[in-house]
Amino acid sequence: MKLKCLLFYFICIQFTITAQSVFVPLSSGIYNFLERNSLKHIIILSDAAKPYSRIEAASYLKLIDGQRMVLSEVEKEELDWYKREFADELKLKDERWFLYKYTDSLFHFRVSPSLGVEFSSIAGKPARKQWWGVSVYSSISNWFSMFLNFRDNGEYGSGVDKNKSFSPQTGASFIKAPNGIEYSDVRGGVCVDWQWGSISLEKDYFTLGSGKFGQVIHSTKAPSYPFIRFILNPVSWLKFNYIHGWLNSQVVDSVGYYYRTDPVYKTDAEKFVPKYIAINFLTITPFPWLDFSLGNSSVYKGAFKPEMLIPFMFFKYLDRDLGKGSIEDGNGAFFFDASVKYWKNYQLYSTLFVDVTEIRNILKNNWANTWTGFTAGVKRIDLLTENLDLTCEYTRINPWVYEHKDSTTTYKHLNFVLGHWIGQNADQLRLQLDYQYLKNLKFTLYSEVVRKGGLKDIGYYAYTNMTKMDFLYSPKRIDKRIGISVYYEYIHDLIAKFNYEYSNIKDDDSGRTQSYLIGAKNNFSLSLQYGL
Repeated sequence: MKLKCLLFYFICIQFTITAQSVFVPLSSGIYNFLERNSLKHIIILSDAAKPYSRIEAASYLKLIDGQRMVLSEVEKEELDWYKREFADELKLKDERWFLYKYTDSLFHFRVSPSLGVEFSSIAGKPARKQWWGVSVYSSISNWFSMFLNFRDNGEYGSGVDKNKSFSPQTGASFIKAPNGIEYSDVRGGVCVDWQWGSISLEKDYFTLGSGKFGQVIHSTKAPSYPFIRFILNPVSWLKFNYIHGWLNSQVVDSVGYYYRTDPVYKTDAEKFVPKYIAINFLTITPFPWLDFSLGNSSVYKGAFKPEMLIPFMFFKYLDRDLGKGSIEDGNGAFFFDASVKYWKNYQLYSTLFVDVTEIRNILKNNWANTWTGFTAGVKRIDLLTENLDLTCEYTRINPWVYEHKDSTTTYKHLNFVLGHWIGQNADQLRLQLDYQYLKNLKFTLYSEVVRKGGLKDIGYYAYTNMTKMDFLYSPKRIDKRIGISVYYEYIHDLIAKFNYEYSNIKDDDSGRTQSYLIGAKNNFSLSLQYGL
């Protein structure tokens, strides 16, 4: 009965707060706060697609504030903390500090600096990361919004991971610097929205899938790229996301070569083969405790295809339907996601990513041409005591997933996978405890095992010989990690972090992993930053 009342309240509040679709950065703690309140059955939250808009987050805070009597003391303080963060959207006077802010009946404008430094020791090798930038967001009336987030990064020292190929850290296209690398991260967008939807042009990050430590559908592993986003939310039990993006194939188009006559740069210039992605993702909430999502995607190259702008399309089969030849063959996939919050304080979730499949072969018990990946997990909040949460998650990505016979249409951007960071022929088991002692002081204890198999030539083994490769075929790498981290946010966006990790890595491929990482190692990092 309580969930029915919450559902009715949720429907009503959708029409009481005006729309402004400035999106909340995925690193914000508001996501975990809202998730915990959904597991307490205080709000009804569909969280398989992120980010949320600021006005959407504010609407949830308003709901939670109406039920604050059931919150713990720490949660009440955290609620008030986020109310100051979203005071403009909630029409409150007590707002957090910004470098500059302006508000009138028509125009809203906020500016924040972004800067920080991190010192680390990775297997005894020192490293330093530093960054600076600015974050700006604004809205005009209740239908137009825009944002810009710029950050210039530098990483220096012998412990710098330049490739970031097998790590949850977001990848980067960098330039070499003395004793390190430098790269930028520029995000921004403009959005037009209305009561039940929005359309935007952005260069930003987004996630699809219920994983807590990586998403098999779309994660933040690859650098941000430009895309058109179309969101429909006509009723409380249905939400639709469509994205068309422009990727970088990193494959040189020989036709695009030209010669520079500049006396300094007398070198051939390169042009990459154009690459695009289209994704749709539909979430249905038949019951307040159940979200079921499904969708499909296609990565294609060459000429822009207007049919990919149809949001409600089955992209995976468009190539054959339009008589496209092999040179225009796309790389399609479809996926499913389920999240169950029936039991209070619990969440069960799973995502299935199907890259390639042939039903006729499956019926013959031939799985060589079926490539899948999945995540399955459970989260329990308030375990044994208030504000102590436990998450257990397993992810498995079978051989060839995210890859393709045509190197221009892999499920990648700048050669970083768009899905889960472990990539194909790998799995991850992670157990994590999170404890929030104060509204702005959090502790995390985790243990994980990541296994990575061999990476044979996909053209020969998967397409020419149609060989079924065993999961985790050799050579094999095994990472075992135990770590603890402390997070303290003194004021909004002024954050200190400390992390210690014990790692033990074994790799049968002597050329794949840097030698100084092999074996039992101790790793430390300490950072201070302002801005998300």
